[in-house]
Amino acid sequence: MRIKTHMGTGVDGFIASADGRPTLLSMPNFASGESHGHPEFIADWSAVVMGRNTFLPAVGGSHWPWPGLRVFVLTSQPLPDAARADVVTAAKPDELLELMREADFAGDVHLVGGQRTIDAFRSIGALDVLGVVTLPILLGNGTPLTPPVGNGQYLRLESTRTFSDGAVEHIHTLAAPVD
Repeated sequence: MRIKTHMGTGVDGFIASADGRPTLLSMPNFASGESHGHPEFIADWSAVVMGRNTFLPAVGGSHWPWPGLRVFVLTSQPLPDAARADVVTAAKPDELLELMREADFAGDVHLVGGQRTIDAFRSIGALDVLGVVTLPILLGNGTPLTPPVGNGQYLRLESTRTFSDGAVEHIHTLAAPVD
């Protein structure tokens, strides 16, 4: 099991606009689940993990965004009654990581976000792959790729490719922390 994330960011480093709209959705030719390297990235997932704020919009929605996948949510608060009973929660990333390991599924885990959840897993050494699609857009403000981090992290570039709209995908594995 590897924990992987794949996100779009503007050239100025913002993954979402000030109102929370993901940067990828600002691209005119973005097709959810179909463009910007997403199909290859999701090919081997068996589960998703995210923070409460990322999860809540799916509760009570007309369609479940993660059919057939195990769902894990990092939260210190109970989920609403409308949440599916099979969603697994924990308050700390190391606790949730242990629950994922105990679930014993075959594939990888897509860390959906948000930035605090991604950094929480990175800080305990549990984030294995960081995929970033740099999009040809300047948002000017919004949510940065990472929160201020206490300790930096070296990355090892695994692959790079470009897309016809000028976006560039970089897939990194995480190496040693910066001293």
